Amino acid sequence: MNLSLKPELRKFIEEKVSAGEYGSAEEVVEAGLTALRQQERLGSFEAGELDGLLEEGEKSIREEGTFTASEVFQGLRRKAAERRGRTRPGVKE
Repeated sequence: MNLSLKPELRKFIEEKVSAGEYGSAEEVVEAGLTALRQQERLGSFEAGELDGLLEEGEKSIREEGTFTASEVFQGLRRKAAERRGRTRPGVKE
């Protein structure tokens, strides 16, 4: 496949390769397409939306603290056992 690119895009690609960030022009294009695929799969955020979500998360950490992985998994196991209608041996309430 051959593509025609605008001069500013060609320059951008050449700069990325020259800076050693990518080994070839093909790698730059592949990285761009991978990012596009991820954006389409995950969706995009409105301007400022991601910043707001990050601030909300940081505020929650400041006000409520964090949990250890053990605490999180213990809670998940407890909820799963409750859904099954019984408690699992060894899972503390």
